[in-house]
Amino acid sequence: MYSLLVLNLIMPFVMILVGQIFKKHPASDMDPNNGYNTPTSRKTRERWDYAQSIAPDIFISLGKILGAIEIALSALMFLLHVPVHAALSAGGFIGLGFLFLGFYKTDSEIEKKFT
Repeated sequence: MYSLLVLNLIMPFVMILVGQIFKKHPASDMDPNNGYNTPTSRKTRERWDYAQSIAPDIFISLGKILGAIEIALSALMFLLHVPVHAALSAGGFIGLGFLFLGFYKTDSEIEKKFT
């Protein structure tokens, strides 16, 4: 049953994977379905290009940090015999927090550069 704690690694894996894909294939057009796409990044072409250059690195680094935290948290919860559903819930909330942190940090960097 505790093998389900591997599910806590989905969010960091996806953050790193998406960051690598965006780094290797940056979005060149401002199509609503491409790249790092938020209202802050769509304001001007310069903002868009800057967002496409910094977002992958931010998401990759946060994904790596999140992965280390999730591994440590899962190991701790396993050792403390915390119910699996509670450990998965905690991991999910932390993962969502890091995902939102990635968007916040990227938009903050864009605003800082273009203010």
